[in-house]
Amino acid sequence: MPSIVQELSGHRDLGGLRRVVKCPATATVLREGPAQDSGPGAAWLAYLCPAHTVGLDSWPGAADHPDDGTMSCGTVLDYRSLEQQLQSHADLWLTPLTGVDPAAHDGTWADVLDQADSVLLARADEAAAAGEDSPLQNMLALMDVARRAATNGDLGIAATSLAYCETLAQSL
Repeated sequence: MPSIVQELSGHRDLGGLRRVVKCPATATVLREGPAQDSGPGAAWLAYLCPAHTVGLDSWPGAADHPDDGTMSCGTVLDYRSLEQQLQSHADLWLTPLTGVDPAAHDGTWADVLDQADSVLLARADEAAAAGEDSPLQNMLALMDVARRAATNGDLGIAATSLAYCETLAQSL
């Protein structure tokens, strides 16, 4: 008998793993994202605690299913294309943090991430000059990996690096 995750994902391979909220609770709900543009299954599955089930408006789902604490709150299994995952990162945290809009770079992720890296480096330098300890220092190494991977055409590594950056961005 297939698990609920297998059924909801349409038995597709997992494309990305993210942590979209910083929450110590275990999940009580598995939120099923909208249907994929092509093929069966949900675009993503999010594990949420009661507080984030109602409080995570940026992740509206098609349906909620009960969960018995199999994952931590905020864990997202992402089945979208790499382009869609990168756009999601831009929408949720990268553009608000850096002001870099992928639309201004015609969706060329190498250019987007290069510009975002420059903005983060300048912000980290400002924080260091002010004597502040900032998670931006840790984010810079991961953003550099994402930037170089995108330049080399490896959007999978770029998306994975941005998932780690997303987790660090929650501390800003």
